[in-house]
Amino acid sequence: MTPETSLDVLSFAQAYDLRQLARTAEDFVLMNFPCVSSTPKFLDLSLDQLLWFLRSDALYILNELEAFEGALRWLNADRAQRLGEAEKVLRSIRFPLMSGRELKRVRAVDFMEKPGRFYDLLVESLSSIPPGRPTMERLPCRIRTTEKVLVICGGDSLTSNMAMRCPSRELRFAHRFLSGVGLVKQVEWRYLGEFPDGPRFRHAVVVMGNMLYVVGGKQYYGVRDTLTTAFDPMQGSWERLADMSCGRSYFAAVCAGGLLYAMGGSSNDQYCMDSVECYDPAANVWRLSHPLPAALCGQAACVLDGTIYVSGGCDGSCRCLTALLQYHPKHPPTQWAPMQEERAGHVMEALRGQLYVAGGLRWRDGHGGYADQLTCEVYSPRLDTWTLLSPLPHAHVVAASVVLQGELYVLGGYSHNTYRDTHLVHSYHPGQDRWICLGTMPQAYADLRACVLSVRRAAVIPTPP
Repeated sequence: MTPETSLDVLSFAQAYDLRQLARTAEDFVLMNFPCVSSTPKFLDLSLDQLLWFLRSDALYILNELEAFEGALRWLNADRAQRLGEAEKVLRSIRFPLMSGRELKRVRAVDFMEKPGRFYDLLVESLSSIPPGRPTMERLPCRIRTTEKVLVICGGDSLTSNMAMRCPSRELRFAHRFLSGVGLVKQVEWRYLGEFPDGPRFRHAVVVMGNMLYVVGGKQYYGVRDTLTTAFDPMQGSWERLADMSCGRSYFAAVCAGGLLYAMGGSSNDQYCMDSVECYDPAANVWRLSHPLPAALCGQAACVLDGTIYVSGGCDGSCRCLTALLQYHPKHPPTQWAPMQEERAGHVMEALRGQLYVAGGLRWRDGHGGYADQLTCEVYSPRLDTWTLLSPLPHAHVVAASVVLQGELYVLGGYSHNTYRDTHLVHSYHPGQDRWICLGTMPQAYADLRACVLSVRRAAVIPTPP
């Protein structure tokens, strides 16, 4: 599906009552609205179809001006006939979410000028903003958000008196990200559930078919877990699954070909391991897979175009590595171009056909010990080369990461230089090569994990007051 074909697919699906296909096409339009609204087919939408998209909380746009510009194209395509419906269209635009600069561009449109009924509509909408500095709860309209949400799982943090560390068993999701006019960027977090078998950190999470699999980790300092559990976010239920053959923490796990792979990590009697285990959900069994070429812990892994990649990590001598491996379950891994910087305890995600790595630790040359690794890199499989990107503005060691709506998110972790946990959430947009702080987590966590899930819509969208 492309922006040019998505609306044709939607029309076809609706004509033949193909509901799943129609939902897929609708989701595509919502996620790619600026591109779709620039196509000729968009101008042929009926009023009801246009209003459905504009009124959706799942409309993914960088700012509300993009929704207004799409509506304006539709109105201008047949202004003589459609201007009579303009009030309905404009009431679907969330003007209170616009900045002053964006509102200036709205007022520059001829029929929005003062005086006039559409100018009055704009003033009416803006007058609903409460006085003073508005908060998320006091905004007159809902922030747009998709049904797929960012979920954070477990981790550990300092207690309020800073006397000890306390592992977490909670799952929370980001209901919405707020960065409106006069507002400090912040995230509204909501409770999703908790692990049924106690707290967990230095674990791994994998999503298969919108089921969250939680593997290994530690419940407290000392013993590594073999536990595997699965969480259904639509039902809010947990299922206990088969155990791994050995306890693992500080390891990597991915899903490929419908199977879950747990790779390397630390065990009760080993600082790092080379073993790899494969979990088959259909049979509920773990089987040994081809080992890594060397023992590793603190490495990162992800899947790109069906291929498993493993980067960095610490070896048996506790040194951080630059290696990039292509893992094959049935034969030895392939070595590709090494990263420009060594790192362990970092994150790696696949985005736009490339691999992005960020954060972690590096070895402090000449001084011994570890230091924060702030550099970020991107790998091109086609060219087999790494390119340095803008560095992280803040240390994120053993942080969580996800890809959401075309951006890389890095959450939490700690700074090895200061030994302080962080509660910051940073996002990276490849087209802009810059990091933006989106707000904070409920508290500062390290050794946590994150994923993207579809949750019950009743949980995502609150009941209006």
